[in-house]
Amino acid sequence: MFFTSNYSKMKFKLTILIVLSAVFFLSLSFYKINPTNPPAGRTGAPGETTCQAAGCHADGSYTGSLELTGLPDTVVANQSYSLTLINTSNAIKAGFQLTVLDSSNVKVGTLTAGNGCSLANSGGRQYVRQSIPHTLSNGSTSWTFDWKAPASVPNDSIHFYFASLCANGNGQKTGDNALKNSKSVVLPTFVSAVNDDSREFNLNFFPNPAKDFVTIEIPGRGDVKMMDENGKVVLRTEVVNSKQLDISGLPNGLYFASVQFQGNLETRVFIKN
Repeated sequence: MFFTSNYSKMKFKLTILIVLSAVFFLSLSFYKINPTNPPAGRTGAPGETTCQAAGCHADGSYTGSLELTGLPDTVVANQSYSLTLINTSNAIKAGFQLTVLDSSNVKVGTLTAGNGCSLANSGGRQYVRQSIPHTLSNGSTSWTFDWKAPASVPNDSIHFYFASLCANGNGQKTGDNALKNSKSVVLPTFVSAVNDDSREFNLNFFPNPAKDFVTIEIPGRGDVKMMDENGKVVLRTEVVNSKQLDISGLPNGLYFASVQFQGNLETRVFIKN
């Protein structure tokens, strides 16, 4: 009886050990096949590589495209945008990484991770990336996250750099390759030009962005000239104290409204949307 009892206990312990070992090795296998966060600095931005780099993934031949949606060509200061990065390719699995830089390649705006995404900071740059790789369905997969525009940016330009690893899902670093792309947008700032011998006058211009109408308020009579981003004059008018301008017939985009008043000239940049 004593021998039988000890044998049963040893058998039970051995069974537990085998089960725990199996769980451990399965966990390692899953991690190997489905790595989570890739290292930062793999977006293809200036000074960066992608995951298709020496000592990393290589030898793949997947083809496809990357598209960033939800981002207008002209963004508004301090406004948040819900962005979606779409990988359309013949890969089996995919991950991604994105960063946003100004014209000096410095972080601009603020990224917020969405479902299946995570954030990282490295070298003064911020990154959003997959926390879980996706299996493509019907040749496509996507990730959604948020980005908030800054109050201002040097040279009015913002650049999004992003890359996506196209993988075969075999748990190895061979047979995989990266796709990369970028998108640039404009964040316009107010500008003014005033005669050297004059002082700025009180000009109110609202709303901005505008859809159908904009209102100009000045202390007296002035002349208004409105131009599109190519410099073409699309509207001329006179304002006495206040005037509402109908812009409903103009295409959406970036415009410049120059107001001349008592020898002074001020220009406002606004968005029609």
